[in-house]
Amino acid sequence: MSWDVVLVRIRGAFRPIREVEQADYVSLGDPASVRAAIRAAFPTVEWSGADWAVYYGKDFEIEFILESVQSANAVLLHVHGKGDPIRPLLKLTESNGWLAVDCSTGEFIDPMNPSYEGWEGFKALLDGLDEPAGR
Repeated sequence: MSWDVVLVRIRGAFRPIREVEQADYVSLGDPASVRAAIRAAFPTVEWSGADWAVYYGKDFEIEFILESVQSANAVLLHVHGKGDPIRPLLKLTESNGWLAVDCSTGEFIDPMNPSYEGWEGFKALLDGLDEPAGR
């Protein structure tokens, strides 16, 4: 089970996702530059081929799936664990002009005021699964 995030880039300034037109989504860059950006933000990332990598953070891990970089101008992330992946993710997005979409809320994670709603919901679900039966 994972908390899912999609990395995208849009034309113009940050705004709510509902205000972004389909034509406003633009390329993240070519696959080589996207891989280089991920390596710069997460130097210890481990690559298994050109389209998949994993980063092991403090009490969390992030899987990077780059299969849609060219076809959909997006990178899919699967996040696992209980640490705080949001700050490191924002370091990656802000340094590259990208945005992170929290797939559980359907909203961009605001780099100036990041919401932890989706991540906390995911962790609460994990905690519920860890509870012994009958509680």
